[in-house]
Amino acid sequence: MVRGWQSTLLGLTTAALLGIGIARADEPIKIGFAIAQSGFMSAYDTPGFKAAVLKIEEINAAGGLMGRKIEYSVSDTKTEREQSAKAGAEMVQKGVDLLIISADYDFGAPAGLAAKRAGIVAFSLGAADPKMGVQGVGPFVFTANGAAQVEGINMAEWAYKKKAFKRAYVLEDQTIEYSKSGCAGFRSAWKKLGGELAGGDVFKNDDPSIAAQITRIKAASPVPDAIYLCSFTPGGASVIRQVRAAGISTPILANVGMTDDYWLGAVPNLSNFYVPTFMSIFGDDPRPDLNAFLKKYEVKYGGRPESAYSVLGYSLIEQWAKAVENQGRACRGSARKLQGRAAYGGADLLYEGYTHPVEPSAADYGSRQRQAQVA
Repeated sequence: MVRGWQSTLLGLTTAALLGIGIARADEPIKIGFAIAQSGFMSAYDTPGFKAAVLKIEEINAAGGLMGRKIEYSVSDTKTEREQSAKAGAEMVQKGVDLLIISADYDFGAPAGLAAKRAGIVAFSLGAADPKMGVQGVGPFVFTANGAAQVEGINMAEWAYKKKAFKRAYVLEDQTIEYSKSGCAGFRSAWKKLGGELAGGDVFKNDDPSIAAQITRIKAASPVPDAIYLCSFTPGGASVIRQVRAAGISTPILANVGMTDDYWLGAVPNLSNFYVPTFMSIFGDDPRPDLNAFLKKYEVKYGGRPESAYSVLGYSLIEQWAKAVENQGRACRGSARKLQGRAAYGGADLLYEGYTHPVEPSAADYGSRQRQAQVA
């Protein structure tokens, strides 16, 4: 049943890619970016966009994609749902062959719907809520990321098995679907592992204070030995600052939305904080290909990326280009298989790419962040 559903989805995707293959060789391939260049989502979209441009320029320098140069244009969604829809429609009107949208379901889906209506393939720069796809938008829409639930599951398993935490308190940011899905994954896995939920609370990313939630954490019985925070910046940083300012030193576990070190200035001397990530942006990742990506990024932009989300932008273009190339020189079935795996971030299983799953073994990332901040 699942296999048949996947075949239908991937068949539609391949058909959508055929337009590129039959165009004249002197016509450029057009990519449109309907992403946030302002507002809080810019912290997640901009690094991926810059890395995507890096890959586009590499492809053009090597002669283009199937002999055709790639052109791109950008429209700012301003981290607004209505503007996302307008930006997506604007890119469709420009006749783009591929639409790249924000790294979040709530703020990227409106643009994705414009692509769906036009029969254009759209990729999110890193949305992790599973609704960014056939479930919530349509069969032409994919994401460069995995599922938010997996982030929660990974952290639950790592915390329970590696850190021996047994009692967790869950703080859930209900602003967007991503953070809600991450908490759902954590709670489900935590219960299956035999862990105890010492309590739970909710908040919104723009809440100025979580004083009431902090009071309930302090009163929780049994006392939690870990707090799982499903959130994103800037509100997630505010929550962490308030928790620590209240004298709560309990280890804090987070989701990927709290990765990297650009926000640590809001929480000086943060410790006992753990977060999963896609890669190390400090040049010490154990995988040489990721460090090679960092060096290329630094050469082009004069410094390392602010976020590990950057690698998803590079990988997205790499995956899509590989699918187009294979479609052009192989049978439709081969192209369908590659596109399907790449669309779900599984390209590393088919060819050497930069995308890889979140690794719970890398969850103790806070120490690296603190070292980078001190340096």
